[in-house]
Amino acid sequence: MIPYFKQPSLSLGPVSIHAFGVLVAIGIFASLFLIRRRAQFLGLDLALSEGMVMWILIAGFIMSHIFDRFAYFPSETFNDPLSLLKIWGGISSFGGFLGAAIGAILFIRHSKMGSERWHYLDLIAYAFPIGWLFGRTGCFVAYDHPGIPTSFFLGQLYSDGVVRHNLGLEEALYTLSVAVLFFVLGYKKTRPEGFFVGLLSVVYAPVRFFLDYLRINDARYFQLTPGQYGSILLLIFGLWVLRHSRNRKT
Repeated sequence: MIPYFKQPSLSLGPVSIHAFGVLVAIGIFASLFLIRRRAQFLGLDLALSEGMVMWILIAGFIMSHIFDRFAYFPSETFNDPLSLLKIWGGISSFGGFLGAAIGAILFIRHSKMGSERWHYLDLIAYAFPIGWLFGRTGCFVAYDHPGIPTSFFLGQLYSDGVVRHNLGLEEALYTLSVAVLFFVLGYKKTRPEGFFVGLLSVVYAPVRFFLDYLRINDARYFQLTPGQYGSILLLIFGLWVLRHSRNRKT
């Protein structure tokens, strides 16, 4: 059992810096570092790579909040529409994925990237697990995703005195294995276009679908959480990308 501990934080006058925000920032910079290194390894344009990342991050953060408000707190959102402007007030991972897709599509059209777009999408998908690892570690220390009571050895004692699944920790540990897998697969330059995009979707979606059964207090529609519906769509998308990637030029 993991004992209860308060999220580490630092107060600098009126500003409080919490471990969650620090870990998310580290994850973003770690992903950017990996993207730059791999772009050089593959001979891709560094400016295009970083430009796509910026569009994805901005659209992802905005949509993650909007999706969170409407999918998980619809009544509160309609009663207080101004909560949509409080970006810091809550985020959703699948909202972030949707926003990232929108940002990528807009950037591809804006930059007129053409047929090489899959190289850059794969580049970002390759680096994503590293950023996600730090982000989910932030969820772990912030107790963002408490689960049902458990006797699992990684269960954590919560402030209510109950040992629960800490789903941020469990997803972070799984993401670590995905990051190692991608690191090994990345040694080979010639992968089919869309390989890492499709593989990331396929390896993440089923695990996330299962973990959402362990959540508490999540909104549910016909017995499934928004994350589970997102997992189904993500899995279908990943399988489609992997299937069609076989026909693309390596």
